[in-house]
Amino acid sequence: MSDSPSTRAVESDVRTRLMRAAELLLASSKDGQISTREICARAGVTAPTLYHHFADKDALLDAAVLEGFNAYLARKHAVGWSGDVLDDFRAGWDMHVSFGCEHPAHYRLMFGNPQAEQTVPAALVAQEELARQVTEWGVGGYLKVPVEVATQTMSAAAIGVVLQLIALQADSTHPISTNVRDTVAHALFHPQNARDEVAAGTSRPARLLLDALPPDFLGPLRATEVALLREWLTSLTDNPPQRRTHT
Repeated sequence: MSDSPSTRAVESDVRTRLMRAAELLLASSKDGQISTREICARAGVTAPTLYHHFADKDALLDAAVLEGFNAYLARKHAVGWSGDVLDDFRAGWDMHVSFGCEHPAHYRLMFGNPQAEQTVPAALVAQEELARQVTEWGVGGYLKVPVEVATQTMSAAAIGVVLQLIALQADSTHPISTNVRDTVAHALFHPQNARDEVAAGTSRPARLLLDALPPDFLGPLRATEVALLREWLTSLTDNPPQRRTHT
């Protein structure tokens, strides 16, 4: 087959039609169960054409779900962060729940199967996004629990809420969502005053360690490493970490 610009344009158009057909059928489906025949009929192609562009129907649906989820992420990122971690957590939770309730078929394909998080591209992107954000909160000293525990808790709670709301045919304003969201926030995040105490509390240990270092201390370290250690400890003593904000 020729690889001319006109041929590539036709190929791209067919692929786009298949993607749009899958997205439209997903949007109108309650359970995400769509046949190859339905997709091909909507796109105006035959089954061999689908298999020419995608390994199988599941690969096409994965691509369509990923495109929809990436569009959601773009909207989420455009909102930005407020600078208040709890407000940002609540806003992120609410947007996730809204996406799931507005796109139930997409969401079931992403998270309805226990193995989906390991195999569906959009689910992998979602988990990577969550892990990155929770890691930032952990580094900032906002979490009561280890980052991995916080990530798994948020994921389990949010997915459970969305799947329950989909089963109830309820929207994202249902009190189930806010009740679970606020319970999770209380379980995982330090209150503001506790975070400030944690930050201020690094100054005294740093001073004690700095004072305990003999002037000629080397131990297993090189002289340049010891100098860097002293510099860090002095910085912590003079300027204890401040509450981290998001931009």
